[in-house]
Amino acid sequence: MSNLPINLTDLPTELAEEILSKVPVTSMRSSFAKKHLGRQATLASAREFVVVMMMDFRVYLMRVNLHNEVESCMNRESKLSSLDGSDQIHVSQVFHCEGILLCIAEDNTRILVCNPFSGQSRLIEATHNFYRLDRYLYALGYDKSTSNQSLKVLRFIDYPGIDSFLEFKIYDFSSDSWRVLDVANTDFKIYYYSRGDSLKGDTYWFAEDKYSDTPEEGRDPFFLVCFDFTRECFGPRLPLPFDWFLEDIVSLSSVREEQLAVLFQREDTLQMEIWVTSKIEPNTVSWSSKVFLQVNMKTLLPCCLLFLVTHASFFIDEEKKVAVVFDKDIYSATRNKAYIVEKDGSLKQEDLGESPYALSIPLVCSYVPSLRQLN
Repeated sequence: MSNLPINLTDLPTELAEEILSKVPVTSMRSSFAKKHLGRQATLASAREFVVVMMMDFRVYLMRVNLHNEVESCMNRESKLSSLDGSDQIHVSQVFHCEGILLCIAEDNTRILVCNPFSGQSRLIEATHNFYRLDRYLYALGYDKSTSNQSLKVLRFIDYPGIDSFLEFKIYDFSSDSWRVLDVANTDFKIYYYSRGDSLKGDTYWFAEDKYSDTPEEGRDPFFLVCFDFTRECFGPRLPLPFDWFLEDIVSLSSVREEQLAVLFQREDTLQMEIWVTSKIEPNTVSWSSKVFLQVNMKTLLPCCLLFLVTHASFFIDEEKKVAVVFDKDIYSATRNKAYIVEKDGSLKQEDLGESPYALSIPLVCSYVPSLRQLN
């Protein structure tokens, strides 16, 4: 932004974002395609907001307006491209933390971190010998004890048949290097397909007691667990507001970067519930006394719908009391769908188009434009 006569970092965040939202796209070195999100995406009204969508191994910014009753309520705004603009990145995982995206290449050999709003990006060397059966989990957060809140990437490896993670490593943006963490002796397991959710610089997962087949008396076998990026360790077990059983579905989503929402669907009855925290920190959680949304999916579709346990990504609109869940079409594995479930029990479906990848489910996470630097 050298063409600006002032230093944006010296301004209050609200004013800086106001100024930056008016800068022409030709003045911004964006890692996204040329189409500019514009002022409305930055200063979104209560009726419209932006989410990050990963679909068919591509990452998009998607504008959402659930109040639109006539046209499509979801529209693609821009697409992530490679650093050289060749549009060759195949992304298998994407995470969001306060305006920063962490994108994992399909072959696990490249890690791209970028700020779509400012155009900053960094390609991180994986520094690991990858094997076909290895399974990798990632998370993005930051150190709250430092003045610049230095960003960090957590990676841990799960191997089929092993009850403990093989290795934990953390990449620190301030030192531009990886180092091994001594936290491998955990007494819980996180499934390789679980997507952690970032909130206030830390990441939360749904986890299971490593010995859940023979749980200790008085201990919940299923819970939430948080990785604290400041202390670089996992916190205590955080209780859920429901009892989970094998084959039930649990998925996490953040709400305004302040709360955590949990989607829970029972495998036997197809009852779907969404709970929202009233308070959450790495070492404590409390839940709203009333469920945010509760519907029986059996009554909403001619064919019963059980969302896929490996994905079921979603977001909620607090104003409309609506949940939007992403999955495949119930009749076609090559068609992507968004299921818009309202508190009154009504259901709408948004067609996201044909997909050449039957096993690739669209994934979504919240997105809030930010001036956060990549250190």
